[in-house]
Amino acid sequence: MTKATGKHLRAARQVRKILLSVLIWILGIMMVIPFIWMLSTSFKGMNDVFTFPIEWIPKNPTLSGYQALISGKVPYFTFFWNSVKVALISVFGTFFSCTMAGYAYAKVHFIGRDKLFMVKLMTTMLPSLVTMLPTYIIYSKLGLLNTHAALWVAYFFGGTFGVFLMRTAFVGIPDSLIDSAKIDGAGHFRIYWSIALPNVRSSVSTLLFLYFLWSWNDYETPLLYIWESKMYTLPLAVKYFADDQMQNFPAIMAANVLMLLPIIIAFASCQKFFVNSLVSSGLKG
Repeated sequence: MTKATGKHLRAARQVRKILLSVLIWILGIMMVIPFIWMLSTSFKGMNDVFTFPIEWIPKNPTLSGYQALISGKVPYFTFFWNSVKVALISVFGTFFSCTMAGYAYAKVHFIGRDKLFMVKLMTTMLPSLVTMLPTYIIYSKLGLLNTHAALWVAYFFGGTFGVFLMRTAFVGIPDSLIDSAKIDGAGHFRIYWSIALPNVRSSVSTLLFLYFLWSWNDYETPLLYIWESKMYTLPLAVKYFADDQMQNFPAIMAANVLMLLPIIIAFASCQKFFVNSLVSSGLKG
């Protein structure tokens, strides 16, 4: 290879990197634009929402949308507390069910372990609409309709994705470490709690964030199981600002902005673990 050819190859690679970077920036900006519009609209009046061209920075900013939330006419903070309670209980159940099941599938040897795990993975091929009616009937027989328990009880049985994620993480822990702990007299629960979990903190953080996000944004489940307005979670709260005659878009956008704040805080706190969970698991050097 001549020097000229090598320079041309390096130049071509550099051009590809630049074009890829530009494409990523364009896609990133396109994804952020709806959020910017939502934030901007939350500070506008009703007459300024659909002005064109779009006023990204409102000329006459107002807090009327946020005032509609905290004025007391709409029990927004009741909805907020309902969402917090359901999400925290769901995350608590997810943590123990998925991590313990993942550890068992990865490090506990029992008859039919791998086949049982494959059966669990096969459940992901079932559409949610197929299980919706049987689940509703079961919850009805258990007296869980119109209760928050119907929103979080399923998280205590180990979601398939969460179990798969944690099993993959626990498989990366060397068996020699587990065997050493057994020789020292540790049982499976002690090994799981004191040795296995600390070595998969990145995967646990990813697990908790994703399931918090899914529980927090869940609209379909509360719509199906919750009837009384005082039991509503945040995704259902926006209906208070919309009727057949008018939709209070500034209030709706303000509610969505406040709803996103816990997600943004959780993501900012856990983002350093996300990359680690993708590229490594098990022992750290």
